[in-house]
Amino acid sequence: MKKVNYNVRTTIADTVSDTLVRFYKEAAAKTDGAIAKDANLAAILAEVEKLSADITTAIKADKISTSLEDADTKRDELIRSLFTLLLGYAAIPLADKKAAAEKLLAVTEKYKGITSEAYARESSLIESMLEDFAAPALADSIKALDGVADLLAALRTAQDDFNAANDSATAALTAKGESAYALKKLLLAAINEKLVPYVTAMSAIQPEYADFAAKADVEISKANASVGKKAKATTSDTATE
Repeated sequence: MKKVNYNVRTTIADTVSDTLVRFYKEAAAKTDGAIAKDANLAAILAEVEKLSADITTAIKADKISTSLEDADTKRDELIRSLFTLLLGYAAIPLADKKAAAEKLLAVTEKYKGITSEAYARESSLIESMLEDFAAPALADSIKALDGVADLLAALRTAQDDFNAANDSATAALTAKGESAYALKKLLLAAINEKLVPYVTAMSAIQPEYADFAAKADVEISKANASVGKKAKATTSDTATE
């Protein structure tokens, strides 16, 4: 039975471990089979399954963190667009538009540099700014300038989306524990140094183990092949630069 290449991507290591656990459970479901009665193999696969679950959580947390960054970028872009639009209206030679823009720009003066603030601080300032713009005294000015109301509505939605992403990120990071990369090392060690040697040895005396090993070899070979493809793609990309 082959070992998993330690250079496989973290997501692929996670997939391989999930597949090995599934193969084991299918084999163990045969109540009269040797694998079903093997306490040593059960302990090894329990460790693999636990590490696989942990790495899945860690990968999910990493993805959610990226989503949070995207949500923050979206609201920053809307704030910049709003400020730029108001400055544009204030520069045109139309008295009514200019007056409305200057009235609204007086609000933005309090929020210069808002997009450079930390997540929590920026969220607080956005809520405050949206509340300021919602003042009845500014309703006519907002109505007089095309696009301003739309940007404010879009910012409200973007802030709500950021809040949702932030809540998800907090929950995921709390459950994450070790990094996905660190967990990959532990996971592959459990597979390569415990599972592979044990199943290989048992395959010599029990056909049932040989069947499990054959199925596992197919999945491990596919995972190991991905390392070569990654290297080839990198070489190809470099050659075309």
